[in-house]
Amino acid sequence: TNLQKKTQAHYNKAPFDFLTAKSERRIRDYQPVPFRDFVDELLRPGDKVIDVGCGPGRGTMFLVQAGMDTFAVDLSVESIALAKKRAPESHFICASNLDLPICSGFFDAVVSDGVMHHTPDARKSFSENARLVAAGGYLYVGVYRRNGYYYYVYTYIGPVVRWLEHRRWGRALIFSTIFPIYYLVHLLKSRGQRTLVGAKNFFYDYIITPQATFHPKEEICNWATDEGLELVSYDGNVGNVHAFVFRKLNP
Repeated sequence: TNLQKKTQAHYNKAPFDFLTAKSERRIRDYQPVPFRDFVDELLRPGDKVIDVGCGPGRGTMFLVQAGMDTFAVDLSVESIALAKKRAPESHFICASNLDLPICSGFFDAVVSDGVMHHTPDARKSFSENARLVAAGGYLYVGVYRRNGYYYYVYTYIGPVVRWLEHRRWGRALIFSTIFPIYYLVHLLKSRGQRTLVGAKNFFYDYIITPQATFHPKEEICNWATDEGLELVSYDGNVGNVHAFVFRKLNP
């Protein structure tokens, strides 16, 4: 679709990359807590795991270090190139989240952390991810929650910023007014660790990205029921995201 092409071009231009060499050496510390717990408590070394929408490889690198037989897929070739450098042991596929060229039930676990909400059809993306999970296997999902401040920022302020970003003079205005404040906040929150490039990539992922949808817990759980999944654990507040772990029931 046209929206998917825009999203692909967006993440080729501005991959969601904020890791430094120092943070790569402490990659476990840069995973969401529920995701770390999921890997520690439910997965075993050697499990076949796919990171769907791997981006520049933050989660992929962690899965490889945890001993998983890791696969990774992304729509952005630039993101995959970065991920390959961080996790060369992984198997990489460039493909759409809405049409994954993989056999059903192939994986012990499927990870979709912060991805479905950037697709043209989050429901279809969820179904595709669920399809890949073997009976008894797990699906980890991190998706934007509806009841946070970010929904209002993206929905009501975002359109103006995105309109400006498509114009040369608008970009100059953004980077001389809004972005310096955004960078300062990131610098303070990270205690001086966030780089300028990292903050810019955050800004492009959160504000400029062509698509972001927001989903209540009940909606995601209803999708899961339709796909033969049961809820194992839930964390309602992981920044702008809420995190779900589902188990695939035996047919």
